[in-house]
Amino acid sequence: MSSKHSFFNAPVKLKSYKKDLAPIGFYFDIFATEIFKIPVMPVPMRIDKLTNGDVTLFIFPDVNNLNKLLKKLDLAFNFKNFFLHGICNLINFAKEEYKKITKRNLKHEIIIKWFENSKVIITEIPSFTELYTYLLLEFLKTFSNIEEKGLNASSEEYTTELILYCDRIIKYAKEKIENNLVLIKVDGSLKTEQLYLEKKGKYYPQIISITISNLNIKKKVKMGFIPYLIYDDILDIFSYNKKLLHEGKQIPIDMTMWKNKGIINKRSNLNHNNFHQINFELQKISLNNILL
Repeated sequence: MSSKHSFFNAPVKLKSYKKDLAPIGFYFDIFATEIFKIPVMPVPMRIDKLTNGDVTLFIFPDVNNLNKLLKKLDLAFNFKNFFLHGICNLINFAKEEYKKITKRNLKHEIIIKWFENSKVIITEIPSFTELYTYLLLEFLKTFSNIEEKGLNASSEEYTTELILYCDRIIKYAKEKIENNLVLIKVDGSLKTEQLYLEKKGKYYPQIISITISNLNIKKKVKMGFIPYLIYDDILDIFSYNKKLLHEGKQIPIDMTMWKNKGIINKRSNLNHNNFHQINFELQKISLNNILL
């Protein structure tokens, strides 16, 4: 009787707001879990927009800056593959959480609707482009250092490299929060907004309004987002990862995973040019293979 009662009282949808932009980008995590065996992770880990078929803004890095570093490090990076692993992780996590909350399976039609709606909206948030570019640049430098030194995942020096990587991201996130500014584009011009307001020692994250263009219907709408929460999430993630590394109870992933999964490799190791796919058209991506 109890389980039956809880089933019929479970919500059908997760609470979400149509005008919430919910920006998401992806980063390389350094620990794998049962559900995230290939830890290309979305941040923030928002699932409400996905489970309701609403739009999410995908944030992409600055391709020119990535290419400059990749060339310098003699690395090839398949960003398309990276992105698809991140999307797959987000969908699998959403399915699992949705079933826990609603006692129902998340329908493929809803997931498809979410992705099709999301891949045709565009706007410019320069601060977020910089942020997700920085996350990738710092990881690629770490990957290259570990590769050049031939470090083993269980070695102390390997752990040290990852701690230094976490330190750089933590410092970056703290500085952004302390500076209390986010850069957006409004009618083609750059504009700065505050991340939060401070009153009597308390901080109040600000909702920033921005214009979104829909490529399908040639329409512009105003949507809002809370940039402070993303910087705060990144600070929490990397502070926690640093704690795990210091404790030494969990072994981080081996960097060879990224080579084996066709995401990062030395250019000199490759016999073909198709590996390096850093720029791709989101509109041409299909979820059919992911949802099999």
